[in-house]
Order: sequence, then structure tokens, then C-alpha cells
Amino acid sequence: MGTIFTNIFGALVSLFIGVWFISIFIVTSPKDRMEKTCAPVTWVGSVATSLSMLFNVDDKTLAKTKDMFVQGTYGCTFTVWRLFYEDDWKAEMAAAAKKKEEEDAAKKKQEDAKPKPPKKSEKAKDEDPT
Repeated sequence: MGTIFTNIFGALVSLFIGVWFISIFIVTSPKDRMEKTCAPVTWVGSVATSLSMLFNVDDKTLAKTKDMFVQGTYGCTFTVWRLFYEDDWKAEMAAAAKKKEEEDAAKKKQEDAKPKPPKKSEKAKDEDPT
């Protein structure tokens, strides 16, 4: 009997992990991928918070439990971002900065090339009634 339970339990856990793993790669947005990757931390936090409420833990301890799992979720998300997306983000920011510099240089060059109105001479200024 223990073997059947162990085999069924192992199969269900394996199925759950497989579905979770596949769900990470189905989504296209990096933000969604990070959220799905760190979902188990959120789920464990929800269970721990619910169990704390069930056992009538005081509010201070309940808040600490929630904060611990919120920080854990942030840590997971930050780690995933650093591992997979930081280098791409840095390259994108550098390319955007270079493009902006080039646009600013082209704009400055265009302003320098624009003809300026002639300056009025001192004599013309004295004659001008305005």
C-alpha cells in the first residue's frame, strides 16, 4: 500500500513540476516568466500565512510571516532577472543612450547649419522705430 501511495504521490508531484516548468516557457513576456518562475514561493507564502491565521497567531507574527515571503518572492524575481535578463537590459540601455547621443549630435549639427538672420547694424537700430 505504501508503494502505491508513494508512486501516485511521486507521479502527481512530477506532473505538477512538469506543468509548472512548461508554463514558464509558454508565456512570451519576461515579466510573466519571472512571475511564473517564482510562483511556488508565493504559493508557499500563501499557505504559511493561511496556516498562521488558522492557528490564531498574533498580528505581529502574521505580518512578519507575510513580509518574509514577500521578500522571498522579490529575491526570487530579482535573481531570475539578474540571471537571464540583466545583460540584455544593459545592452538595450546602452544602445538607447548611444542612439540618443547620435540624435542630439545630429540635431546640434542641424542647428549649427541653419542660417541665422542677419544682425542689424548700429545705424539700422537707431533708425528702427521699434
